[in-house]
Amino acid sequence: MFSKLDELMEAMTSRGIPACDLAVTKDGKSIYRKMVGFSDSKGTKPVSENDLYWIFSASKVITCIAALRLIERGLISVDDPVSKYIPEYAELKVKAKGGVIVPASNVMTIEHLFTMTGGMSYVINTENILYAIEHNPSTLGVVKAMAKDPLLFEPGTRYKYSLCHDVLAAVVEVASGMKFSEYLKKNIFEPLGIKDMGFRPSEEQLTRFSAMYTYRNGLGEAIEKKIENKYALIPEYDSGGAGLFCSVDEYMKIITAVACGGRAENGYELLKPETVKMMTLNRQCDAALDDFAGARYFGYGWGLCCRTHMNPTLSLSLSPVGECGWDGAAGAFSMIDTTNRIALYFGMHVMGCNYVYQMIHPRIRNLVYEELL
Repeated sequence: MFSKLDELMEAMTSRGIPACDLAVTKDGKSIYRKMVGFSDSKGTKPVSENDLYWIFSASKVITCIAALRLIERGLISVDDPVSKYIPEYAELKVKAKGGVIVPASNVMTIEHLFTMTGGMSYVINTENILYAIEHNPSTLGVVKAMAKDPLLFEPGTRYKYSLCHDVLAAVVEVASGMKFSEYLKKNIFEPLGIKDMGFRPSEEQLTRFSAMYTYRNGLGEAIEKKIENKYALIPEYDSGGAGLFCSVDEYMKIITAVACGGRAENGYELLKPETVKMMTLNRQCDAALDDFAGARYFGYGWGLCCRTHMNPTLSLSLSPVGECGWDGAAGAFSMIDTTNRIALYFGMHVMGCNYVYQMIHPRIRNLVYEELL
């Protein structure tokens, strides 16, 4: 079983991917695990389950789960204006035709943050953000500064991959009364027995990071680079959009629980079943869907846990409608299938590898279903 998947994984190094780790669970139990390559650039340390990676935007799945727990408790609502929690978002500006900056007509809501329809960008070095980094170095301080930058479009009208989930993390801070990192620790990490996940690795954890690379897509080769996360804007910043590191095993504990209806193997209810079902539904308007598909996700929409599968005819995906998850800047790929109770996570540490998003992630996903269904 999984012979084709083995073949694909075993050829990763020949495709210029020096190290990777794939885990798949079904019904809460491991059904596949394959580690390939070496975690150091000298080729002396085989990839192991103890290796750590910056997961970048795969953090977004965790942030969505954190916010959904507050929705369950009635502490936030998808219909709430963001300004209810962060007043600086009450008077947003938007770029109109010709580059003219005008007051925004639409109110930015929590749903807009979830669905990347807030009108924000992913520029992290604006004058306002840099000023906040120097003068108000905190998650909430930096996120407040983001509100001063003009939006690219009216909230709720289009899709643009952006800092929306960083703002969502700040909303969690305000609504919970806890730093986002502490909220994750208390409500997700500790209950699930997760120790190797966070925003600020310890000295010991730093020794276990897999080497990081930059990919030359035209040549199919990886060049070693410094291990870093540019989205960790300051030591005190908890980036809900791209700030977490972890091992493959630790990430799997979270998405496996969600795939199994929200309950972990140890009995902890991470999310309620009705919340998990809600996660799988598209919440983007037609214009936003058109923007999103144009990026590469044909047949997918965006819900309360990033991408969500809508149309198998367009996607050519063998996963069921409602399959959801996301990826990361260093090649990570997460998948949650609540229909078949399957969770999948692919870890690697290669920046700018367009090849893995276009070719490898879809191939891994479909090979899993070819074997199981």
